[in-house]
Amino acid sequence: MALIRLDLGDGGGSSVVAAAGGPIPALRHLLDHLQDPPLALVTGAAGGSGAPGTARCAAVGVSPLSGAVAETRAEGPFAAGLRAAGVTGVVLHGRAARPVWVVVSAGRAWTEPADDLWGLETGPATDRLLDRYGSGAAVAVIGPAGERQIPYASIVTCRHHPLPRLGLGADLGARRVKAVVAVGSAPIPVASPAALDAVRASYMDAENTLTAWQHDLPGFGVWDGEPGYAPVAGFRDTTRRGGVAVAPVAASGVASCPGCPTDCIKLYAGAGLHQEALAMLGPNAGTDPWPLLSRCEQLGLDPVEVGARLAGPPVTSKGVAIPPFDPRVQPNLGLAYAVSPIGPRYDMIEHDLDFDPELGLPASFPEMRALGVTVPSPRGTLDVFRTAQLMRLWSGLDALGVCVFAATPTRPLTLALVADLVAAVTGTRPDVLALGGTRLRLMFEVNRRLRVPASADTLPAVFFDEPVRAGRYRGAVLDRPSFATAVASLRATLS
Repeated sequence: MALIRLDLGDGGGSSVVAAAGGPIPALRHLLDHLQDPPLALVTGAAGGSGAPGTARCAAVGVSPLSGAVAETRAEGPFAAGLRAAGVTGVVLHGRAARPVWVVVSAGRAWTEPADDLWGLETGPATDRLLDRYGSGAAVAVIGPAGERQIPYASIVTCRHHPLPRLGLGADLGARRVKAVVAVGSAPIPVASPAALDAVRASYMDAENTLTAWQHDLPGFGVWDGEPGYAPVAGFRDTTRRGGVAVAPVAASGVASCPGCPTDCIKLYAGAGLHQEALAMLGPNAGTDPWPLLSRCEQLGLDPVEVGARLAGPPVTSKGVAIPPFDPRVQPNLGLAYAVSPIGPRYDMIEHDLDFDPELGLPASFPEMRALGVTVPSPRGTLDVFRTAQLMRLWSGLDALGVCVFAATPTRPLTLALVADLVAAVTGTRPDVLALGGTRLRLMFEVNRRLRVPASADTLPAVFFDEPVRAGRYRGAVLDRPSFATAVASLRATLS
């Protein structure tokens, strides 16, 4: 299975870009075509293989929101859909003359006219395409926000699994592409089914507090935190709790990931609930988040960016809204926000509090020590080495198409099991951290060629100038000189 290219402008056939899959070949291809950047939808070496933690795809391109390199990820069935269509991904070049959808099947891609879908919300558009191609098709679609090229428009895969951040839905809209539909039933090659079964069994047998929290109702999107942990009023009010602790209605179902028993994504108000949405749309924005959750999914909008704008002038780094986890309380997470080439993401690294002596997760400490990291470590302590190792680690998982919400250092897929899983699928045991380092360096190089300045590697003034005012984290604030030194050191370490 290969990564294939489709030129939208000439309506011609597709061609092979790379034999391997995942973000790394897509980034290399992007580097070769920055004069007219393409957009790729990909899955990794393990993506879609049916094991726990492998239901992950990514979109890779240049962000209409930040002007920097972009990669945004989604869980759900779309990764398996790409593999069943005989590819590891498709790279879209150019712009169609009229609205189209892209069909990927039997290892090739082509376009079909989409005039009758243009203007539809994501749910009805998905319904139409499934009516045509069958319930087994995997559909990635934009809504009216993407069509209008709103710079924080998302791509919604398989109805409830958005590729949410960085505005790549606007990129598809600019190309006049309403949807990408993966159709097929090609078997996914697995080098050792017995070894893959052993990884599945190990995951199923694991007892893990985070995995249980993700699985159980109300789900990992319903949570709150003490003042300073999650944003209220755009990070300006640190006297009240942030997040949303209670769901007003029962979940109506689950948006499952193939092969994974954790069932993280619960359905509320007709939409899939992911971890960031309520915290950004609720106390942060001062609104009732539940109706907005559904509207964001149907219109194809990133709820993080919507919530940031409803809260007032958005609090951003590299033009991208800060996620709902305050870096004053977790400064190494803030360090990753600042240095990340794609801008701030809450899943760049495992969070600081998980390694705190009082609040941490001791079950994760052996994995951290295997990375050479000293744990436990009190919150508030900047640790460049730890942040670099965690960025490489989760970057490597992203490169392979392994879900961080199932994996090391805090969840059942340990680093050794991740390597076992990939070897079971591909026959080759990966160096996860080395792959993660390669992916990050490619991203930094894309930004260098795009002339993204080093001065963009910082955070807004509120996190340096306004300490947390109440609760357990009272007084937490970033020290500007220490943070700037750590940013320079981390950037040098990773690039």
